[in-house]
Amino acid sequence: MSAPVTVEAVRDLIRTELVDSGVEEETLTSDARFDDLDIDSLDAAELMSTLKREYGVTIPRPELAEVTVDQLARRVVEAAAR
Repeated sequence: MSAPVTVEAVRDLIRTELVDSGVEEETLTSDARFDDLDIDSLDAAELMSTLKREYGVTIPRPELAEVTVDQLARRVVEAAAR
C-alpha cells in the first residue's frame, strides 16, 4: 500500500518542477497564480506530465490559468484519493 499523497508533497514537487523551468523560487508562494508566473505552455505541459507520472492524476492545462500553486496541489491530492 502506498503512502497517502499530501498537499505539502505535491506543492514541493510543483515548486521543484517550476524552479527547474526557470521560475524564480521567491515567486512560488502558495498563493501564486499560474497565470502570474513566467511559464510557457511547454512548462505547463511538463508539469502536468510530471503530476500524472508521480500521482496518476490528470489535471487539464486550461485549469491552470486562474489557480494558485496551493489550489493545484489540493486538486491533485483530491484526484489521487479517488
